[in-house]
This record gives sequence, structure tokens and C-alpha cells, in this order.
Amino acid sequence: MCFIRFTCWNIIFIWSKHCSSAGQPNPLCPQSSELDPQRQGQRNEESSDSPWTRPGRGKGRERAEGAEAGRVPYDTDEGMSYLHVCVEGSDAGETERLEELPLCSCRMEAPRVDSASRQPNRLCMATESVNGEGTFLECCPDQRIAHRFHRGCVTVLGAGRGRGMGTGMLFCPHCGEDASEAQEVTIPPSAPVATVVTTSASSTTTLSLPAPIASDLSLVASTCALPPGPSRAALQKAILTQDTEKRKKLRFHPRQLYPAAKQGEVQRVLLMLMEGIDPAYQADSQNRRCALHVAAQRGLLEVCYMLVQAGAKLDIQDKSMRTPLLEAIVNNHVEVTRYLVQSGACVYHIVKDGYTGLHHAAKLGSLDIVTLLLETGQVDINAQDSGGWTPIIWAAEHKHIKVIRALLNRGADVTLKDKEMNACLHWASFAGCVTIAEMVLNAGCPLSSVNMHGDTPLHIASREGFLDCVTLFLSRGADIDIMNREGDTPLSLARSDSPVWVSLQINRKLRRGIANRMLRTEKIISSDVAQGYENVPIPCVNAVDDEGCPSDYKYVSENCETSAMNIDRNITHLQHCSCTEDCSSSNCLCGQLSIRCWYDKDHRLLQEFNKIEPPLIFECNLACSCYRTCKNRVVQAGIKVRLQLYRTEKMGWGVRALQDIPQGSFICEYVGELISDAEADVREDDSYLFDLDNKDGEVYCIDARYYGNISRFINHLCDPNIIPVRVFMLHQDLRFPRIAFFSSRDILTGQELGFDYGDRFWDIKSKYFTCQCGSEKCKHSAEAIALEQSRLTRLETCPELDTDPGLAMLGNF
Repeated sequence: MCFIRFTCWNIIFIWSKHCSSAGQPNPLCPQSSELDPQRQGQRNEESSDSPWTRPGRGKGRERAEGAEAGRVPYDTDEGMSYLHVCVEGSDAGETERLEELPLCSCRMEAPRVDSASRQPNRLCMATESVNGEGTFLECCPDQRIAHRFHRGCVTVLGAGRGRGMGTGMLFCPHCGEDASEAQEVTIPPSAPVATVVTTSASSTTTLSLPAPIASDLSLVASTCALPPGPSRAALQKAILTQDTEKRKKLRFHPRQLYPAAKQGEVQRVLLMLMEGIDPAYQADSQNRRCALHVAAQRGLLEVCYMLVQAGAKLDIQDKSMRTPLLEAIVNNHVEVTRYLVQSGACVYHIVKDGYTGLHHAAKLGSLDIVTLLLETGQVDINAQDSGGWTPIIWAAEHKHIKVIRALLNRGADVTLKDKEMNACLHWASFAGCVTIAEMVLNAGCPLSSVNMHGDTPLHIASREGFLDCVTLFLSRGADIDIMNREGDTPLSLARSDSPVWVSLQINRKLRRGIANRMLRTEKIISSDVAQGYENVPIPCVNAVDDEGCPSDYKYVSENCETSAMNIDRNITHLQHCSCTEDCSSSNCLCGQLSIRCWYDKDHRLLQEFNKIEPPLIFECNLACSCYRTCKNRVVQAGIKVRLQLYRTEKMGWGVRALQDIPQGSFICEYVGELISDAEADVREDDSYLFDLDNKDGEVYCIDARYYGNISRFINHLCDPNIIPVRVFMLHQDLRFPRIAFFSSRDILTGQELGFDYGDRFWDIKSKYFTCQCGSEKCKHSAEAIALEQSRLTRLETCPELDTDPGLAMLGNF
């Protein structure tokens, strides 16, 4: 048989003839020492990645006469004895000239290239064994290529060749590469489980591969979970190809799954998974990364889908503690991220430096991924990494305005500081983004906040030369004379004669020269009127007059008592549920007490909730068996929306929304002092009384005059956007319901909150003042009261006009 090896610089013809009579000398060896010395230099210039070209075997084997009669078995040492004699008999110079090594006559590569199946009757050219069974050495010069050859076919230079292969240098007879690290591979006869025995110089390891994960395509045959697109089409094509074509008998090593997944070879990955390769295999050479890591990193949705369906671990970690979901987020692959989240991947996983997926998404500015993570409800929006940075700080530093807006709407805390005491506003001013700076200012970030160096946001904006930010801070009342720890003021940090320097100089002169400004700007007079008692800070601003923050009351977050009320708080008297999940079942006793559970999965009131005559709501209590996070615990979770106390033009203080509030959302609770109706009659100021409307027995009220929360500042609106609902939580004493406010319609950012005080209130108070809500439906303004009195006067003089539809409409105005 004749074998030809093609390289970039030379062509070597190796003739290896097996005669029918044993013992006939091989003519190759006597000529091997006569190789041209110039070949050594040529081979040194040979490219390391030259392809290995295999000659055609079919016709050559047909022309071979008597090849089957006297073949020398290649699993013994005799098959290479003549070559070995030549090597042993050569001197050092001759040994160097033997760099161009003869090739193995078996020419058997790993089944991954399916070369063995090309032989007649699927026979190995070396041993004529069926289906490639036997013991071989395996050389892997490349992750994509593996050569298998018999122990007797190895090439040895520099020492005697015995059955133990001596101590010389070993070379692969296929590619000529160093084969000293070749491993012994045993392929037993066909069996449902393939056992590969690998032997190296130092150890012997037996690796039992699991049976094929799916002998058919039942595991990954469905692609309905993938969205329409290239990924779904690629997977469907691979499945169709595998289903229609005859499967080839292949064997793979688990380490081959990683490069196949990295290259996006869908058909190859599918074959490996069907042959039983473990999808969770982690290679030390890849930093313990598995195939799902690299598929998620490269955004290969179809590969991720196959691996997950085959049993890959969603939250498997590499040496850096990164999960596949984190790889998809870091590389901004939205569809892969969505699929992994939907499959149950952990969205709140934290790596060594404290980063979460939300940190990376906010840093990259990927609004889709940020929204996707926030919608799960499982991520901590205010999580801090090892440097103290929150997701909103990352987004502020990289000027991602849409991400900032999404985080603020979800309740991100802009007052948190990093390890150097920098708040979100410091990073917004460092980035020079005036839009973000204004957003975080409106969200309650204090303008006077200082970091560990004593710098305010104005210091940073002045040093960096961002005129727009400086102008914004000055309009909000920033102090231009404050000094940092180095004794520098914002003016001294600004570059002389720059626009920032000029702006600061003009502001200083205006402040010193004008005592009373005609044009007022909104000024934050308190960063949090709740003083930390609520889940979110509630800032106080004034752009109308010089009135300071209200201080004539005590802020409390729950109802209080100044005299004994005898509220039944006995836990054994509570009716409670025995739910073990989220109380979504109709069998929940607490829901049955409320007629039904009136909250949806987003903790909002259902659309069919009666807003005119709201029913009583019994939330789950301390005696219930359900989790603290069940859907029937909304009011007791506290305030979640961002509110602001501000000075109105005509109605004193008011409350407005700092974010869009959907219909049915819980706003806040009316909190104050619990008093009896008799006590309420003797109190002089009854402007803050809220009747509890107990129809049986004594009547009680909530008075927020001296003790209260943000709800005491909510004004009356004739067209209200919030409604009060009576709720029971910690007790079920029907005399003392809790008053919770829910939005009756969608409320936009900046809109004032208000509820209807009721006709009883205005029957008394209309003698002292009138409604200033300005609504077209206002019923208690001076104009509306005058029209109503005119209508009543006409009815007294002409009772028959009571049926006039025009006057009836006028009276309803």
C-alpha cells in the first residue's frame, strides 16, 4: 500500500509492503538514512497548521494483491521492527535527518471524522477489526482533531523500542506531533454504555460515560419554547437533519462539547447530547466553564435551549463564580437572558466582587434586560457591590437615562452612598448629565451631600467644567461658598474665565445683591419628612414662599393611642388561613372573609373591585400559615411608591407622585391618633379627623393633627384619584379598621394626590373656606356653591321647576 503525506515544502512517499510470506525485509529502512539533509531546514519552515491530507484508500486496496493473505498484525511491535532497526543503527546526525517521520499504515482517526466507516465493510486498515474495536493510543493536536493509532505503530526516536516503548521521543504516526502525552483508549464491543479507559505515564483513569441522554429526539425535538427567528430555524434544521439522515456511530469526549457550543455547531452539539455527553461537564482548562457558559456568552439561543433541555445546570458556576445567566447579561444577549430567566435561572446571584446581574445590565444600559430582571420581583434593586455601588449609580455614571428612569419608577434609593460616600448625584455630576442630575434631585437625593473628600456635587461639576449641571445646582440653591477638606470652594475649583467660573461669579453677586428674588425656584427643604420610618424617603420642597418644612406634629408610621382603646389584639381570636403557598386559592380563609382575595399578582386591586362602596379587606395575619410574601399582604408591607410633600399655590401643603402609579396600587395608610367620637367632639381643630364609620356600637376616629404620616397632607379633590379602603391586618376588631388609600385610576408623575372628603365635611367647612381643587367637576368651589344656592331659591319659589332637566344638570355641576 502506498501512503502520501503532503506538506507545504516537501512530499514524502512511504512504501510499506506486507508480503504474503513472513520475514521479507522492508526496503524502506535502508534508504531512510539517505534522506536529503536539506529537508530538515525545509521542515523548520513548514507551517504548524498545515493540513493533513489522507490519500484515497478504496482503489489502492483493490489493487493490492494478496494483501489479506499474509498481513502482519499492527497491534504488535513487529510491524515497525524494520524502521526501528534503522533508527537504532543511525548516528546523531542521521537521527536529526529523520524529522520527517513515516506515517502509520492504519491511518485511523477518531470516529468524529467518521473515517473508519469509509473502509470496506467498516474495517480498520491496521487490524481489520470490525467497527473500530480494540485498544489504541489517541493523540489530540487540536481540539477539533484526534488521531488513534496502535501502540505498535508509534514512532520512537533516540532509544530502543520495546514493548514498553523505551525512553525515546514518541511521535504520532499521523501528524508527526509529539505523542508522549498520548492516552490509551479502549473501545469495547458495541454496548449501551461506552467505557473509555485512559492511561497516561502517571496514572490510569477509568471514565464511565452515561448512557445517551436521548436515543431519539424526544428530549430536544420541540422548539416551541424558542421565539420565531434564526435560532429556532437553526434548531429545527438540525433536528430535521438528524431525523431524516441515518445516524452515524460516533463517540465523543465530554471536552469536545465546549468548543462545539462555542462555535455554534448545532448539529454537532445535538449529536453529542444524544450520545450521552454530560451537558454540565466543566473543564479545568476553561476555568471550570461549561458549554452553557460559552453558549450564553456568545448569545447562541438554540444551543442554550438544547443544553438546558438536556439537563444542564442553570446556576452552575465557573472559577469566577459566574453563571450562564450572568454571561448572557454581561454580553447583552436579551433573548438568551429572557430564556434562562424563564427557565428558572437565579436572577439574584452574587459574584465575588458583589456584582449582580442587575449591576451589569445597568452598567451596560440594557433597558430590556433591566426591565426583565425587575419584573421577576426577585432582585434587590438597591444591592451594593464591593465598592458600595448600586445599579442606579452604575447607570448614572454611564449616562443611561432610560435605565435611570426605570429604576426610579421601581423605587431605587438615590440616597445610598458608595464606600467613598459618593451619592448618585455625585456620579451624575461627574458624568456631566444634567438630565440624570435633575431626575435624582427630584427623587430626593440631597444637593448638599458630601463625600469623604468633602466635595458636594457642585464641587465636582465645577472641577469638571459641566456648565449645565452647575446651572441646575445653582437654581436649586446649592451653596457656592462651601469648602471641601482641601479648603476649596466650587468657585476656586473652576477654571478661570471659563463659562462655569462666570456662572458662579454671577450667582454670587446676585445672591449678595438681591435679598428678595422675584423668581422663585423649587428648593428642597427636607430630604425625608418621614425621617427613615418609611420604606422610601419622602422629600419636601417649596417653590411658593419661605415656609419651612412642617414641624407642628409628630411623624408616626402606625396608629397610636393616647388613652386606652381596649383593642382586641389576642392572637387566638384571629381567623386565619392554612395556606402553604401564596394564598391564590379560593380556599384561603382570609380571602373568603373579604368575599375573595382582591389583590392580583402585582399586589394591586382587581379591576372589578367596587370603588364606590369598597368592601372590607382582611389581609393575612400573624396566625396564618402562609409566607410573609404572600399576595394577600399589601398594606402591611408599607409604602412602596415615591411621594413628595410640596407647597401648593392655594391649598397649603399637598402630596404628589414622583413616579407613574398604575390603577389599584397601594399609596399609603391614613395614620394618626385613635380617639373616640366623644373625644373628637371636644377637640378644637377637627381638620384632620377621619371617621371609622363603625355602624355597631361606639364610633371611633383617627385624628392626624398631632400624630400622623404623609397622608395628613393629602388634599381634597372633587375628582379624586385615590380611594380609602378599610383593611384588617394585625387584629380583627371591627371597631378599628385601618384606612388604606389605593389609586382609583392611573396617576402620572407630578400629579397631586387627593380623595373626596365627603359632603359631611363640606357642610360644615364651606362656611369658612371653599374648595380650590380647580377641577371641572368641582362641587364645593365658591362658584358651585353660588349656583346651588340659586337653584334652591328658585325651587322654593317655583316648585314645578324641579322637573326642568336644564336646572337639574345645573344643580349637579
